[in-house]
Amino acid sequence: MCKYRLFTVAAVAFFLVNLGGNCAVRATELWFAPQASVPPSPLSRAEDFMDLFVSDAPWQRSAQKVSVFQLYGAYLEHAPQDQVDKIVKDLKKRHIAIAVEAGVINMPSAAKPSCGGVGVEGYATTARATAISEKIKKAGGVISYIAMDEPLWFGRYYKGAPGKPPGCRLAIEELIDLTMPVLKVYLDEFPSVQIGDIEPSGVAYQPGWQDDLVQWLAGYRVRLGRSVSFVHLDVPFSAGNQAVVAALRFYNQLLELKATGSISTIGIIYNGLPRDVTDQAWVDSAKSHISFFEDKHNMRPSHAIIQSWTKSPTRTLPETASDTLTGLALHYIDRLNQASIRER
Repeated sequence: MCKYRLFTVAAVAFFLVNLGGNCAVRATELWFAPQASVPPSPLSRAEDFMDLFVSDAPWQRSAQKVSVFQLYGAYLEHAPQDQVDKIVKDLKKRHIAIAVEAGVINMPSAAKPSCGGVGVEGYATTARATAISEKIKKAGGVISYIAMDEPLWFGRYYKGAPGKPPGCRLAIEELIDLTMPVLKVYLDEFPSVQIGDIEPSGVAYQPGWQDDLVQWLAGYRVRLGRSVSFVHLDVPFSAGNQAVVAALRFYNQLLELKATGSISTIGIIYNGLPRDVTDQAWVDSAKSHISFFEDKHNMRPSHAIIQSWTKSPTRTLPETASDTLTGLALHYIDRLNQASIRER
């Protein structure tokens, strides 16, 4: 068992960042989130996505190590029930838990002035949450995790994109209020579901972001009666050095909040770059991002999320290929195994 004496928040943060011991390696939990969509979702879809859910699909080693399979809410909302049935049945056989990444800011009608809504990432409705829950339940499955799709970013900081409404730039309490109806749907259907948050590293460049983050997490603890289970860090590496600096700043702040009990678990999303023109280039970029955090900066996230929402890599299988998403997952698993051997 791994034990750390609690001296100060700063000391804990220092030791957790700089201590790459066997305890941290063993604690890493692998999440897997391939591209999946059906119209009218704008997301990409791996060409062999449904091939993952066959008993002899060529990802046997990596499937044994994947703890959580993350599905997009935008997929589940529109997916045929027979696809959901097949997915749930296979994941149950493999003893892999289901997470759903979905918007949770409830906007059932147009705001005045116009902002947010289901056309803006992070926003949703209770009807959408109900539809997602019903499909999983009808398939005989359980949603174990809800990964909120960047509500702090899109609800408080996001200014908008060409052709789309702006974010609503809400106060923290207003934002929490708007997420509660959607979260209540999931909690009513799956009382044991763990609620976590995905946020982009750009949060760490917003004025007052540290105070906002503390208020955000404290508010959820009061409203849910428990801490947010995890925060997953989404790093837009294509934005350059500024995004990388923000990611390091954000991660260290999360370590301090974890030391105080404000959150339970920290994760990092590992992916490639949108501009990568081949599957191999995308996977190579993702590997360099893993190395950046875990080799150069000696970070040990408790959750490692192997994920894509872009067109690459076009295939998830087989795990023995160097340019597939399961191949990237297996690369990460081999890294963990090698680190464990070195640190014995």
